[in-house]
Amino acid sequence: MICTRIRRISQSFFCLPALVLGFGAPAVVAQPTADPIVVIVPYSQNGPTDRTMRALAKPLSQALGGTPITVKNVPSPGGVDGLAEVARAKPDGRTLLFTNTNVALLPALGDKLPFDPKNAFSYLGLVLESPMVILGRPGLEAKTAKEFASWLEHTDSSQIRLADAGAGSASYLCGLFLQSLAGKSFTRVEFPGSAPALTALKENKVDMLCDQTPSVKAPLAAKAVQGYAQTTGTPMTTAPFSSLVTLRRMFSRELELSIWHGFYAPKGLPTEVQARLNAAIRQAAADPAFVADQQAQGVIMIGGRRLTPEGHKAFIEETVPLWQLIVSISKSRQK
Repeated sequence: MICTRIRRISQSFFCLPALVLGFGAPAVVAQPTADPIVVIVPYSQNGPTDRTMRALAKPLSQALGGTPITVKNVPSPGGVDGLAEVARAKPDGRTLLFTNTNVALLPALGDKLPFDPKNAFSYLGLVLESPMVILGRPGLEAKTAKEFASWLEHTDSSQIRLADAGAGSASYLCGLFLQSLAGKSFTRVEFPGSAPALTALKENKVDMLCDQTPSVKAPLAAKAVQGYAQTTGTPMTTAPFSSLVTLRRMFSRELELSIWHGFYAPKGLPTEVQARLNAAIRQAAADPAFVADQQAQGVIMIGGRRLTPEGHKAFIEETVPLWQLIVSISKSRQK
């Protein structure tokens, strides 16, 4: 059963419909070309979305018969500029988007955008999801999850500097939940991606950050930052995440949150091109070396209907109203 569960402070339980597993990776009838496919990542280099796409580039190229894959970073807060560039592109299968939850979260925020996120894209399939990890700067006095919770409770909210990768990003969403759990509104510090936000944290320029497991594994293992909790409902067994407590244990309240990643193309992509790209994406996502690498970083591979264009689109349409409600609740608790 694939189920995104978010148990909020209000104790409301949100669960997206179960999706049937078991779709295997299909054989690809490759149509190779010397012209590269440009995959836009709407965040900076070395962030979790960028790292995942670069790891996928080789198996995706192979699944497309050797067609070159070029990864282009278009960083901006929340990934808006990158999404807008793809929305404006010609729907010929030469320009793709690889991004995270921002496709569903941006419409929920209600901000004016240079494109219509609900109607700007063709869906090509979701491939993976990852938990989030709550981090503190290396110089923070709180050394344990219990001490961190106490620090949040007793520190003036204006003195708590919370980093994120921009409104609509995964770290922004996690930050909303953290502020709701703490009952405070922190001083938000926005960056054009996870990588610069993490750099600022390591340099003690901000106090805390909530980011995805692939992004934080190396600095956490090297003790360049402090780790306190992770957002799955059960303890993680993969090092260095095995030492982290769940949010339920830290706050005595439940929050489960995972951030998913998938592929998109401009609206109007021909059906046959969409089908060929989806088949290649599914084959690439099943590559044994890629799967092993992602699982070692605490990532969960997506199976079933969400791998298909139809299932991907349905999942996004179901998720947007959910995020709208969650964002509304989170913001109301900051007032």
